[in-house]
Amino acid sequence: MRIVVIVKEVADTEAVISLKDGLPDLSATAMVNNPYDEYAVEEALQQADKLGDCTVTAVMVGREKSKENLRKILAMGVGEAVLIDDEALAGADPLQIAQVLKAAIEPLEPAFVLAGRQGVDYDWGLAPLALAELLGWGHVGLIAKLEITGSAFKAETEGDDGLLTFEGSLPAVFTADKSLNEPRYPSLKGIMQAKKKPLETKTLADLGLDAAAVGGAAAGLKLINCNYPPRKEAGRVIAGETAAEKAAALVKALREEAKVI
Repeated sequence: MRIVVIVKEVADTEAVISLKDGLPDLSATAMVNNPYDEYAVEEALQQADKLGDCTVTAVMVGREKSKENLRKILAMGVGEAVLIDDEALAGADPLQIAQVLKAAIEPLEPAFVLAGRQGVDYDWGLAPLALAELLGWGHVGLIAKLEITGSAFKAETEGDDGLLTFEGSLPAVFTADKSLNEPRYPSLKGIMQAKKKPLETKTLADLGLDAAAVGGAAAGLKLINCNYPPRKEAGRVIAGETAAEKAAALVKALREEAKVI
């Protein structure tokens, strides 16, 4: 049995993103594995341990330098990885990325696919859903628990009024929520082993895809402009000799200046 986990590379959540010509400039920004995807990786590894005789394969769309972060996923215990590296994919939208993932994942014939609930960069969370649609597989999002029995699954998600339980048959696509597990830290042994694990690089041509169709130049969804949020004005101390005077001054300011009452 094979389990595929999708991993995305994003800007470090603690980094200060600079803008260039109204768009994010990540040229000098540290890149990390999407934190939500680490929950998917952990679940893939735990499911592989339970099911036995499983291969866990990580798939990432990135560039040559993304191999460093992909090796960190291998260090967690994933057995092999595939990097899809093509310059034409710069600016590709989630629906195009889903087509690329389908071309890379379908030949692997996985029993199921795991991904994080969303990326922490653009926060769309669309690619795994679109992948399931393109593959014609079932999909359960934001899972908090997953049980695999033979070719069947039972997944739980946290709804507004309690747990929702879904049952279905494999293959399927699942997106992981933070309540699913606690991702492990790579061990020193895992880090050393990761250097020798298979990491294959593929281009769009290798996948039989037309760059003119799935490349960024043909994206249907584009980021046009970004702005920093406006700076907040400094706070103001309400003057007054007594609590009553301060309360009266505050009410006056809220009514006449802020105009909220």
